[in-house]
Amino acid sequence: MRGMTIIKNVNMLGVKLSNITLTDGANTVIDAEGRIAFPSFFDMHIHLENALSLRETGENDSGTLNEAVERWAKIRDSLSVEELKNRIKKALILEIFNGVTHVRNHADTCSKNINSVKASLEVKEEMKDFVDIQVVAFPEQGIFNCNEDEFKRAVEISDIIGGKPDGEDNEDLGKKHLELISSLSLKLNKSIDSHIDQGDEPTRFSEYLLGLRNGHIALSHLTSIHSDNDEYVSRLIRLIKKRNASVISSPLTTVFLNGRFDKYPKRRGLTRIKQLLSEGVNVALGHDDFQNPFFPFGFGDIIQALWLAVLMEQANLKDAEVWIDLITRNAEIEWTLSTSFKPSEDIVILDAKSLREQLSTLSPRFMVIRKGKIIAYSNRSGEVFLNDSKINPYDLIA
Repeated sequence: MRGMTIIKNVNMLGVKLSNITLTDGANTVIDAEGRIAFPSFFDMHIHLENALSLRETGENDSGTLNEAVERWAKIRDSLSVEELKNRIKKALILEIFNGVTHVRNHADTCSKNINSVKASLEVKEEMKDFVDIQVVAFPEQGIFNCNEDEFKRAVEISDIIGGKPDGEDNEDLGKKHLELISSLSLKLNKSIDSHIDQGDEPTRFSEYLLGLRNGHIALSHLTSIHSDNDEYVSRLIRLIKKRNASVISSPLTTVFLNGRFDKYPKRRGLTRIKQLLSEGVNVALGHDDFQNPFFPFGFGDIIQALWLAVLMEQANLKDAEVWIDLITRNAEIEWTLSTSFKPSEDIVILDAKSLREQLSTLSPRFMVIRKGKIIAYSNRSGEVFLNDSKINPYDLIA
């Protein structure tokens, strides 16, 4: 008889204690001691190929998006497909360690010979036993500032059509950009996930895209509506709902990059997550960047993005399930709306007994289970010595 691993006393979804049995050939019993578990996490917006690139790019002195793009572009085309693959795999290992087994990767179509896209697609196949990947053909510097034919070729081989109208030289080219990705969406029967309205000043590219004929749409960032008037935002939200579009927010990167031209008061660089949720819009989160000129911190932990969203939106954790949905249920909805590929049903066990405790300690994940196998494991520990007593500080957190 094949051996089993039994993980006992798992608090599934914070509802009840249960056991998880894995037919993995081992003969092991692990006590989760009431740790809370969820479906494994989704990172719905990430740029894997430029993660961990800060040593090569140097620091972003101005902190602006434009300088970040320029610094990355200077080294991007010197990297081979194999070098890009190695960087992507390193970033994915960190994501997996942090409980993410579903990733939407925006691969740069402005890269030489679309090498970023090629590398992403190869890694998608090579690491499919460990992580599900959707590849977005993403024009970092705009379609018309790069090679339009290369972009179209990248779109044909990718899962999802990306966009960035703000990357074009003017509003008219930005609209032409959206018209092109919409026509490709209809021609190839593919969904769109576009970086859009991602600055501080109000722009109206989302409204224009939603008004065109195209397939399913995800609006990434949408930060400009934090500066727009409530009447317009109300109209835009109605249009988002009418089109059954999703909004994907990446708090870590946008809070870092936005507001750079403001003195005080400074705009916060975050879309209206709480309002969008309350009005029935599907909202998910992405980490976006880590240790690169776009965001110089982080290590692929989507919980950090959730923590910042909760903090910036002044959330009430009495509604904890609403917020964990941003990296689980809501993200899965957007995933399946965009492609027919169903994600694997994996599990992450937190090293915490509640979401509040997890957001308080930001501790590593206790365990990640993928397709019936443990693929990541950690166990926080610590001691404070007071006289003759040893105290684990984590035991003091309710």
